[in-house]
Amino acid sequence: MKMRETFFRIAGILSAGFLLVILASAGAKREAMYNAADIIIEIENAYEIFFVNEKDVMELILAGSGDTVLKPFDNGMRLNDIEKQIEDHDFVAQAEVFRDLNGHLVVKARQNKPVARLIGPLGENAYVDEEGQILPVSSKYTARVPVVTGDYVSRITQMENIMEDERSQALFQLIEYLASHPFWSIQIATIDMDRKGYLNLYSQVGDQRLEFGSATEMEKKFKKLEIFFKQIMPTKGWNTYSRVNVAYKDQIICE
Repeated sequence: MKMRETFFRIAGILSAGFLLVILASAGAKREAMYNAADIIIEIENAYEIFFVNEKDVMELILAGSGDTVLKPFDNGMRLNDIEKQIEDHDFVAQAEVFRDLNGHLVVKARQNKPVARLIGPLGENAYVDEEGQILPVSSKYTARVPVVTGDYVSRITQMENIMEDERSQALFQLIEYLASHPFWSIQIATIDMDRKGYLNLYSQVGDQRLEFGSATEMEKKFKKLEIFFKQIMPTKGWNTYSRVNVAYKDQIICE
């Protein structure tokens, strides 16, 4: 009787061990391979920016892994390697890759958000994003943001980040100011910056050159420009003045 109980106990242990081996093998196989249909891609700001779509992200994920199957755990590849692979794209600011409870591979990506476009005198063309990074232009999408022109743009386009020197930092502060004020983000179309950092602004409506001077005391200068746009222009006419200077303290010079 005792031998029979021992036999069944040993048989049970062996069966359980065999079952665990099968389950582990199945789990390893599941972890080692994902079909494209098992991959869920979410682009955080896809409805406001269109530099990157789901197809682009899928191509980044499958790069070097075949057309339809990803093997993230083959050859030592890990989820953070996939994240880095996606973040290497010029227009992806951040990526997160993880497995959900159903075993799907979930990929969340956030695009860089441009706040200005740089167009230099020698044909240089780039974007500045909200972190100050200098990004290339895209053949897929053109962002509706203020355009920055002028001689100093040639220098900025050689940088990785616009915060690398004092003058370009001041320009970025102006760009941020425009982006944070709905009225000015609509009104100002172009910012021109010369070699000395002197700024001229050009509006969407009218042909006036708005001489802003350096990017200092911005609140006061925009208060004066607001007087011009909301009080002077409606009474004098949109094209009465070709030059408006707010660079000097307590003055609005119109010509």
